[in-house]
Amino acid sequence: MTANAQNPICANGHVQPSSGMKFCIYCGVAVAPVRNAAPPPPQHLVPPPQPVYPQQQFVPPSVPTCRTCGGTGQFLDAKRIMCPECRWLRPLVPGYSVDNAAFAWAGDAKAMAALQAAKPLTAAAKAVSEKVGRRWIEVSFNGILLGEKQMPHIFGQAVRAARILGMTHMPDVYLSGERPWDLLTFGTDKSAFVVIGSAVAGNFQGLDMLYLLAREMGHCKAGHALWKTVIRFFLGEQGPAKGFMAGGIFNAILSPTAMISGAIEMPLLAWARQAEITADRAGLLAVGSEEIARRTLLSWSLKSSFIFRQVNIEAWLEQQREDPGDMLRLSELTTTSTPYIGPRLKLLNQFANSPEFKRSSTQIRETLQRAAPPKTKPATAGPSGSSPSELKIKCSACKTPMKVPMSAIAGKPKLSVKCPSAKCGKVTVIIKNNKPAKIREENQNYGE
Repeated sequence: MTANAQNPICANGHVQPSSGMKFCIYCGVAVAPVRNAAPPPPQHLVPPPQPVYPQQQFVPPSVPTCRTCGGTGQFLDAKRIMCPECRWLRPLVPGYSVDNAAFAWAGDAKAMAALQAAKPLTAAAKAVSEKVGRRWIEVSFNGILLGEKQMPHIFGQAVRAARILGMTHMPDVYLSGERPWDLLTFGTDKSAFVVIGSAVAGNFQGLDMLYLLAREMGHCKAGHALWKTVIRFFLGEQGPAKGFMAGGIFNAILSPTAMISGAIEMPLLAWARQAEITADRAGLLAVGSEEIARRTLLSWSLKSSFIFRQVNIEAWLEQQREDPGDMLRLSELTTTSTPYIGPRLKLLNQFANSPEFKRSSTQIRETLQRAAPPKTKPATAGPSGSSPSELKIKCSACKTPMKVPMSAIAGKPKLSVKCPSAKCGKVTVIIKNNKPAKIREENQNYGE
């Protein structure tokens, strides 16, 4: 209602319906007399001003980094190859890397895609592997963790294989006697580890061992650790007379339980066989020689390097070239997670003769040459071709220059020389032979 000359207004601003009102019909207070002045405008409630807070800048949570090397090796001593905390690996040369496509087998990727398409199986695989897989397998294998102080001659080969394949971090490597003739890779996509059988470690060395270890590093780099763990948990031990038809062909055909388990088992075994081809190719890329790879695979399949030396390899290869037909493929399909040696060697030969392998192996060989430590120059001869009176060398630890009289070496096959620096005191061994004297550095980094 709007106030006018006849309608009075109370002290609270309520306009009365008629001029004769003495008390407000709304609030009961006395009504003021009517004046000719215009009534005051109604009061409106104005919300109080809101406090203005300064805008906060979003700061993402800090990513935990290695306290020793900073996560990418920037704080690691230049003489060290691997960070002892996060296991970061120094590349062969700055910027060196190897793409998985350099050794990955197309059948491996196809079979893995089929596994990943089974969503329930993939979810179960990750749950098993991430929650209990690694710890369970580490305990069950009762393995010895290798390192700089534990069998460094084997661990150094594993480090070298990982660096050649361009891996950024070193997997844990264990030695176990539970499955002496096996080399196994387990873990997750983010944390893989390798188990070396004791018989493998005792029968293979040099480039043969490098090939076998590079195969397992290939498994790790290709992301096989997760599904390798799944096969062990879901299917148990795999080998001859095990698998879908382990109970016989009639059991496999007539038993509903066998058919159900086979629906899970056979895709896993199919992938596992293809994954081994990828690993074979990774090993070949690391050693650069089909002869070494073939020799190692054949002796490994015999489980005896001694027996292998007595076998006529050419006759055996001729036997393997014969196609046994569909029966071999059916046997391989239903009983094993490892491809048979004949088809395996054929695929290895195809890869060894491919342009892709020749290109990648050439790049790796050139990188290894650049990464090799410089050769020690021999002592120079004296005037008119006479023998030098002293040998100039450097301490193998701190590089302090030293001079050794040739008379001190005369008649000795080797001589130990202590560094004159009080802060060092390390011993450098001089080995004498028919050629000019050369120096052996006893503190060489492993993996070189």
